[in-house]
Amino acid sequence: MKEIDFTPNLSYARVTENQKSLLLNWLTQEHIQEWLHGDGYQNVLNDLEIFFKGGPSFYEHWIAYNHGLPFGYLITSEVRKDLPDDAELAQRCQEEGRAMTLDLFICDKRFIGRKLAVPMIQEFLIHHFSDVAEVLIDPEAANTRAIQAYQKAGFHIEGEFIAAWHPVPHYQMRLSMKELIKQKLIS
Repeated sequence: MKEIDFTPNLSYARVTENQKSLLLNWLTQEHIQEWLHGDGYQNVLNDLEIFFKGGPSFYEHWIAYNHGLPFGYLITSEVRKDLPDDAELAQRCQEEGRAMTLDLFICDKRFIGRKLAVPMIQEFLIHHFSDVAEVLIDPEAANTRAIQAYQKAGFHIEGEFIAAWHPVPHYQMRLSMKELIKQKLIS
């Protein structure tokens, strides 16, 4: 079997119907279920079904690849600042223009701890969402590994809350795309 190259050579594509079993297998893994469970997990599964049927899903579902090998799952959604359903998210926004939410998982265990999370986040956002003003993410406060990666990627903790879908502390984190792009130009 060919050895895996973990040097970053990242690409991203929307999930396709033929990846359904891969994705569903990924989502049942213990290291994913630790952070994606209950109502949140069920909401993702329900939205994936709509997505696979070509319906108007709430989220966009993406696969991250390294050297062409799928290893990560990203979920994005637009913050609809003008709609009552997104009023809470809209209040967190600090910049004019579009905003989005992001959630992500390194699903292939062989890629955990390989320092791909930060470039995965930054490259994904720059290549696919450079027109967005800001990105919101809300990890569980206990998910210290993810929080550390998010901070290295440019997110800042803006507050803490108890999530309705899982009543434990979560952090409200925000990333300014303008700052991320400026940082990447300097480095």
